[in-house]
Amino acid sequence: MAIVVIEGAPAAKRRKKSKCAPAHAAVEAVPAAPVAKQHAAAENKPKRKKKAWKRISRAVDEVAAQPDAPAALPLPPAAAPPTGLAARPSAPSLAGSKKAKGGGSVLQQMRQRLQGGRFRWLNETLYTSDGAAALDMVQKQPNLMDQYHEGFREQTKSWPVQPVDQAITWLRSKPSSWVVADLGCGDARIASTAAQTVHSFDLSITAPGVVACNMAAVPLPAASVDAAIFCLSLMGTDYGSFIAEAARILKPAGGWLWVAEVQSRFMSDGEGSSVLPAFLSALEQLGFALKRKDTSNSHFLVLELQRQQQQQQKVGGSGGSSGGARLSWPELRACQYKKR
Repeated sequence: MAIVVIEGAPAAKRRKKSKCAPAHAAVEAVPAAPVAKQHAAAENKPKRKKKAWKRISRAVDEVAAQPDAPAALPLPPAAAPPTGLAARPSAPSLAGSKKAKGGGSVLQQMRQRLQGGRFRWLNETLYTSDGAAALDMVQKQPNLMDQYHEGFREQTKSWPVQPVDQAITWLRSKPSSWVVADLGCGDARIASTAAQTVHSFDLSITAPGVVACNMAAVPLPAASVDAAIFCLSLMGTDYGSFIAEAARILKPAGGWLWVAEVQSRFMSDGEGSSVLPAFLSALEQLGFALKRKDTSNSHFLVLELQRQQQQQQKVGGSGGSSGGARLSWPELRACQYKKR
């Protein structure tokens, strides 16, 4: 039988591939990239990665500043290995052993940036809201305080001294029969460490025994505690009502008020001026006498004040609004933490 060949047909169609051709023939037919080009591409990778990392960092900072920013990034799904081809060197994974500048994987650093941005947003919100608004926000999103306390521990872990440790040390010198109110207790370390009976209050239940409430409306009877503690917790714009509530629940003669606050909060907009004298003046009008002031720490100051029986004035607040004059409390600056 004669085979007719049509002129002009593609040569590829006229040829029949052998079914017995070796499998590696297709791989060998692919021309390899010149060695010089491979070296040039390898030299350009670090520059491209550095520029890409800068873009990612800027994007992460922008996302972290949003109210609905995620608390952490999920791990990327692992890519399936190619089949039927020779194995290629895998690209460095974000979650792998590849280290970014400063230590830790790129993904870990991105997580830290998101968590830090989330903490700074929560911190600013709490400082610029009143107690009622802060409580409402946290009740709607209970996980916010967990995220805040996690970020706070990360931000303050390098401090040479922790203010909560100072409060615990102070209580060790006081009678074990005391009843103490820890207002803005965080993880309730004072209650778990001190020998006294400690009532712990915060915006959410952060540990067993903590009562969630507004610090201006503490569910304790009047004149029922020997000491009230504010450990970096005068955060609301109506912080004066928190102190007035502490005055209400303290025993009228001899009750102690212990306050630790970041020193920069008392700096006014003018250079070198401080609102600390005005703050102490308001406390004096409320019936407290300053017994000790410690400004030796580079990060925070400590005030120890005692309630005087003669002074019974009160400031606006849920527990202290009935009777008495409204005091003028100086505006304290919001505490701002550095990006880490």
